[in-house]
Amino acid sequence: MSKQIIRLSIAERQLKSGLTLLSVHNPGAQTYACVTSLDVRMANEDSRSPGVANMVGECLDEGTSKHNALELATAAENLGAMIEGNHRGGVVMCPAAQQKKATNLLREMVLEPSFPAREVRRVQAEVMTEIQAEEDDPRSVAGRLFRKKVYGDHPLGRPLHGTVKSVASIKPKQLRDHHRTWFRPGGGYIAASGPFEHDDMLDRLERAFGSFRGKAPEHTPQPKLELAAKGCNVHLPMKREQVHLFLGHLGIRRTDPDFYKLSVLDHILGSGPGFTSRCSRKLRDEQGLCYSVSAGITGSAGEEPGTFTAYIGTSPEHREKALAGFLAEIDTIRKELPSETELQDVKDYLTGSFVFALERNSNLAAYAIRARRFGLGFDFIERYPDLIKSVTVEQIREVAEKHLRPDRLAIISAGAS
Repeated sequence: MSKQIIRLSIAERQLKSGLTLLSVHNPGAQTYACVTSLDVRMANEDSRSPGVANMVGECLDEGTSKHNALELATAAENLGAMIEGNHRGGVVMCPAAQQKKATNLLREMVLEPSFPAREVRRVQAEVMTEIQAEEDDPRSVAGRLFRKKVYGDHPLGRPLHGTVKSVASIKPKQLRDHHRTWFRPGGGYIAASGPFEHDDMLDRLERAFGSFRGKAPEHTPQPKLELAAKGCNVHLPMKREQVHLFLGHLGIRRTDPDFYKLSVLDHILGSGPGFTSRCSRKLRDEQGLCYSVSAGITGSAGEEPGTFTAYIGTSPEHREKALAGFLAEIDTIRKELPSETELQDVKDYLTGSFVFALERNSNLAAYAIRARRFGLGFDFIERYPDLIKSVTVEQIREVAEKHLRPDRLAIISAGAS
């Protein structure tokens, strides 16, 4: 396979407020995207009111100091833009010719939300309906308990959307307080990608966000995340035809030096496309236990450790067989070298497909933020193929033995008994 070389031109500007502006030059593009990602974490929300951080993100586009929700949506539509918020800020995508107005609209949504009571109540009802649906869904039920077992008392162990009770109790004032406390420039990023030259794009971002002021947020110290001392095996009976099984344990941060080796391992073990991964081939294709199966440790890695997670949906009589299948594959990859052919197939796939994640301006802007936040270097995308190609079969076995701990697995299932 021919070597794919991607060279991105990225520039940055640090403002006195602590806000970092990033520009990705995408010549020839007819579109533009701007992404805001502030130093806001789900763990910052009041532990007595889980779901507040998510509600802030959900309600950012429900009204601002200048526009109500309908006016904001209409303003975006008139620009041919798509705008949406999240718990760290938001994103806008539009035709390149509308970038100035779109960026100002994003700034208004992220920094000047009004959280009107009527709209907050409507969003609350929608979120509560989603939570209630999840409480009746065995996959969601098992997934929530799995996170709780892995993360324990750490805020990451709480339901990210909150509970019906906690969301019902949230008032607009709590959303305003959370926004005022945590939406600060320090440690935050604003990235834009489009056909404009760097100085032009950075100047425009600074004009839009230069007045954004406030002390950097002070994050509350959180409990140290550690691998559970021992595993567990829990089944939650529910009146369903299938069983949804999760197993795994605490994972790694994105900055872990073994990340790329583990990314290759993931695709060999359980996250490769089609029937190419071992778990898919063995449990789905050969044994016919399921339609959906996966396993991996790098997909959830972030500022805090993610999880090593294996998942399968199967019939109740096959729960133990599926569990045994996972354990066998974990044991094998920890003890035996993969074949050179198996490794090469994964390398070819990863180095051949990574370019597709960079086709949209919003992805390019998000990439620039990720590269800066995790210290990857803006040339990471150029180095990525060689990082993957350098992985050896011996390293796969070594990182599997180091990072996969079958003696510490949380095994959680929900569904038919």
